[in-house]
Amino acid sequence: MMLIRNTAIALVLAAGFALGGCGNGFHTTTIANGGIVVNGDEVTLHGTGGSEATMDAAGKLEVDGREVAVDAAQRQLLKQYYQGALAVREHGLATGRAGAGVAVQSLKNAAAHVTGGDSEQADAGLDDATQRVNREASKICVDIQQIRLAQDRLAGSLPAFKPFAGIIDDDGSDCSKDS
Repeated sequence: MMLIRNTAIALVLAAGFALGGCGNGFHTTTIANGGIVVNGDEVTLHGTGGSEATMDAAGKLEVDGREVAVDAAQRQLLKQYYQGALAVREHGLATGRAGAGVAVQSLKNAAAHVTGGDSEQADAGLDDATQRVNREASKICVDIQQIRLAQDRLAGSLPAFKPFAGIIDDDGSDCSKDS
């Protein structure tokens, strides 16, 4: 029993150290098979024909190294797109942390079953941890839908954005409806 407890404690500590750097903001996140890359505070889009665009929090858009003139409505859509991309990264990290929580809770659950501890409480803890993963993952679906909405509106109003119109091509129908 002492070996199981020590192993569980070691794994909990290891998970804590591994997650300690998750909030540093230096993660690179790819979305839609690399169509969108979030690196720090920059969002890069990879479109058809080798086109590349970058956007920032202020709604500035550069396509193939040249700044694109946009009106106020387009700038707002670019900001929405940008915010959605950063939200995917943040919610992805939160989902990962919640997933690590499931792993830790699974170890506690196994230890409770082996050592004769309160397995009902351990099972409830595992269920709660699993529900946290589902809640965090469902936020990513909302973020992707936000990007898709901005993408579709930009593609219809901004000719320079057309090479990026198909990056998010899913209607989100596979996202959880029970979040």
